[in-house]
Amino acid sequence: MDTSSLVFNFFRMIGALALVLGLLFGVMYFVKRFMSQVAPASDNQALINIISSRYLGPKSSIILVEVLDRLIVVGISNQQMTTLACIDDPLAIAEIKDKRANYPGVKSSVDKITKYISSLNLSSGQQKDNPSK
Repeated sequence: MDTSSLVFNFFRMIGALALVLGLLFGVMYFVKRFMSQVAPASDNQALINIISSRYLGPKSSIILVEVLDRLIVVGISNQQMTTLACIDDPLAIAEIKDKRANYPGVKSSVDKITKYISSLNLSSGQQKDNPSK
């Protein structure tokens, strides 16, 4: 076997490995970027709604849950769930819901993905219309 052929095949194999690893990291970045900060869905018809959640560390988080006309703050760890606080005050509940409704950062993952894809389509459409860019 020729040495140049062996070197060529080695570099081809390294290139294929780099491509696979690049795709793997790209998919991981996409999942982390668009799926990790998903706002929990809230159904107005349901009796129990997750208003907000915050990741604290490995296997631990805090969740704000609406049950009927009460808000309950729940701490979740690897082994248990603990009630941290109950909010019964209607004014406080209305203020929390109002802040959540007016907060621009709360979006579902579908909204994020749709916005990202539409921005890709717009940028590729501009390049097709004006090839000088």
